[in-house]
Amino acid sequence: MACLKFLQKAWSTTLSKGGHDSNVLSSLRLIEARPKHLKGVFKIESKHLNNHGTIHGGVILSLTDTLTSLSLSTLGFPPPTGVSVNISTEFVRPGGKEGDNLICIGTVEQCGRNLAYTRCEFYTPKSLSSTSTVTDPAAVAGGEEGGIGKLVAYGSQTKFMGGWSRQTGFSEDGVEEVGSGLDGGEKAKL
Repeated sequence: MACLKFLQKAWSTTLSKGGHDSNVLSSLRLIEARPKHLKGVFKIESKHLNNHGTIHGGVILSLTDTLTSLSLSTLGFPPPTGVSVNISTEFVRPGGKEGDNLICIGTVEQCGRNLAYTRCEFYTPKSLSSTSTVTDPAAVAGGEEGGIGKLVAYGSQTKFMGGWSRQTGFSEDGVEEVGSGLDGGEKAKL
């Protein structure tokens, strides 16, 4: 739970600064986190649609940037988490229409002193239906709606991390903050 709280605070801090993330990605809700892994639910709104009435590829590419960057915060890095060196997204199928949810998973594959390698995947909920009344993102992404459905897109990002320092750390399951980092064992302050 500590890792998720740190991640939610990092995302809240990012949104509070305004700009692209705040304008386009504010419907992203983070629901699960442990070191090197996060899961979120993105509610597709009318502003996210392309001319075909489905989520625009540019929104998914923006989510790739955001999800992979936030996945580095699961290691205790405060935002912003490095500088993009390379980013890519592959599109597999249409990702949903207005009102649908997109399940987002971000992972850290390797984080070294200078470079971090991250990945993400985007899925429809397994039992995606337009008549669903489930509004809780956690329920949509894993419980009442039946979990993860079809792969929509996947991506990766390499980030330059030179000069960025971890503020804290988390237990393997993400439940406890272990308090390592710059504060000499104290809890992180975002």
